[in-house]
Amino acid sequence: MRLGVFCGSGLGNAAAFREQVGALGHLLADEGIGLVYGGARVGLMGVLADAALAHGGEVIGVIPRALVHREIAHATLTELRVVESMHERKALMAELAEGFVTLPGGAGTMDEFFEAWTWGQLGLHVKPCGLLNIAGYYDALLAFIDRAMTTGFLSQRHREMLVVESDPHALLRRFTCYSAPECKWVDSTNTGAAPVIDALAWVCIQERRILAVRSRQKDVFYIPGGKRHGSESDFAALAREIKEEVSVRLLPETLRLVTVVNAPAHGYAAGTSVRMICYCADHIGELRPDSEIEEVAWLGSTDRAHCAPAAQRVLDVTSALGWIR
Repeated sequence: MRLGVFCGSGLGNAAAFREQVGALGHLLADEGIGLVYGGARVGLMGVLADAALAHGGEVIGVIPRALVHREIAHATLTELRVVESMHERKALMAELAEGFVTLPGGAGTMDEFFEAWTWGQLGLHVKPCGLLNIAGYYDALLAFIDRAMTTGFLSQRHREMLVVESDPHALLRRFTCYSAPECKWVDSTNTGAAPVIDALAWVCIQERRILAVRSRQKDVFYIPGGKRHGSESDFAALAREIKEEVSVRLLPETLRLVTVVNAPAHGYAAGTSVRMICYCADHIGELRPDSEIEEVAWLGSTDRAHCAPAAQRVLDVTSALGWIR
């Protein structure tokens, strides 16, 4: 597991900032949780990375080329990835991380925090987003967020999805039991009576194209996957479906959540929707159509019109992340 952490390139003027940020770095390493951060060796970013490295943790830095000298890129990380823009930095951090923690910082930190939290509200990911409120640093921000809720600009469930703690241990405990709320942009006419299909999908990207399949006698493409049988785990169900559809075996240790999409279910009665949990994972074997699959294709964002609604949503997410072109 890896967590993306957003924080300042300055130290701030309170010793508590450095102490608690260092404690978080130690804790991540001790818990075997990888750190993905902005790649600098200065400010709280440097304190965090140094603390994790000192305890043997994995630390991946992501830094735009223009900031390598300004923010002073950290030279002794597990891995430093240099990208071309701030957008690429945020997209790559979102790809690598399975949750997001925001520490004290300035405008850049706020930009990263609000984007990650907003993407969660929109259902573009189902990863936890948290604030480590060191020495009351975010008290005023939390007051604003509560004001947004009481004045009708933020729903209570999306306020509650934000994990806020002043202690790193408490924050991580809440992350382990986090459950994402439903997507913000759902059909308000759906009272819960309409059927919802629970499905799983495998996001496989090669050369910035996404794998899609078309069943016999169907006219649209789907993301490979299907429905679980009984009490199957997500991996067991997905691995079985992928083996049946495209003949490859997924590796369980590489399974990683990408997003959850909600969309009208293609080929079902009006009002039926699908909630599709999407994972990526490495595979073994040669991809080839099997079972009821007639065609395998590698699609880009411009192929959206040839896909079922849920597959269209997956194309939108992976395009926004910069994974497909």
